[in-house]
Amino acid sequence: MIYLIISLVTILYFILLFKNIGENSLIAMGNKIFIGMIFGLLILVLGIFFNESGIINYKEYSSILKKHSEIRNNVSTIKKNIPMLQEKLQNEPDYYQGWVMLAKSYIITDKLLAANLAYEKALSLSASDPIILEEYISVLIKLDPKSNKKVILKSFDQLLSIDSTNLNIYNMKLNYSIDINDAELTKNILRDIASNSKIKDKDQYLAALEQMELSGEFDLKIVLSKPMHISLVKYNYIFFILRENNSKVPFAVRKFSKESLPMNFSISSNNKMIIDSPIPKKIKLYIKGSDEPSVSKNMKQAHESDILDLSQSDEYIVN
Repeated sequence: MIYLIISLVTILYFILLFKNIGENSLIAMGNKIFIGMIFGLLILVLGIFFNESGIINYKEYSSILKKHSEIRNNVSTIKKNIPMLQEKLQNEPDYYQGWVMLAKSYIITDKLLAANLAYEKALSLSASDPIILEEYISVLIKLDPKSNKKVILKSFDQLLSIDSTNLNIYNMKLNYSIDINDAELTKNILRDIASNSKIKDKDQYLAALEQMELSGEFDLKIVLSKPMHISLVKYNYIFFILRENNSKVPFAVRKFSKESLPMNFSISSNNKMIIDSPIPKKIKLYIKGSDEPSVSKNMKQAHESDILDLSQSDEYIVN
């Protein structure tokens, strides 16, 4: 706006300056240079104005406004047609396409609950169209992804029964499981992909499954040599502690009394201090003895292992 005001003021100045024909010849040379600079500035200002004002995009703006107007008109038409469609469906309740049209109309008018009911009616007549099933799932997720979980998963199963090799459907299901933060569901979906012999290109899914399983579960078998076992039962209680290298916080702990200490046992994901914690890449096994049943500063260290990799190690022998 400021550019337009400056331009108008400058133009007015020139009109007043040259209001009489021939007056131009009476202007001094210094004034001519000044006027030329003003005129050049005017051209520059007009150029900036046209560039930044959006006038050059007028046609594009007009096209957008026209489309918005058409959309508003279409929505208005759809709203007017919904009662007529409802009346038709009351007379023809088995009209599948009519229920689909009604569901789509409700989506456009942002009535998701009504759209959900219309999709349910349509799918009760026919559940063979994957596009309609996907739209139904989308509506259920928008309404409430967690409370509708059972119906959503059933609908995904219907989709996969139509095409069990469609990775796009599996990806949709994976995205859903991630959105609701259901790690077990994610692993089950990845297992389904891994076990599906019809799917060929699944290396990335196998890698993801392996990473997820390692991040949550492990089972390390501990084998005590006879001399080590004899030395450990001198304590009333023996603690087997897995700890990330260079960390003072235990990752997993298993405790035995001297009477119950076996020669072979396992430390597994069931012994983790925090159930959902990921498995550290580098850990050490510490064996400590105590006369007290709880962890204390008075525990004596009986063994410290080298660095272990739980993804590679399934047995550790303590000599």
